[in-house]
Amino acid sequence: MADIDKGVFLSLLARCARVDTVEEDMVLFGSGLNLSSIGFTEFILELEEINDIDIDIDDLDNSIRTVGQLWDRLSR
Repeated sequence: MADIDKGVFLSLLARCARVDTVEEDMVLFGSGLNLSSIGFTEFILELEEINDIDIDIDDLDNSIRTVGQLWDRLSR
């Protein structure tokens, strides 16, 4: 999809989830990061702005459960 810097991806996700650090095996919603839908939307919008890209939200389905899976989907 785009050339997204992994460090920027992880630090932005941590900020939107209001946690200090993010690990690739962390679950995005519920247990793990407990990322809210508002936090996730904020993350996607800021990631688009920083990288000057458009992310098709329909491509981000419920099969994406972890930070690593989200990274894999967005960085391809």
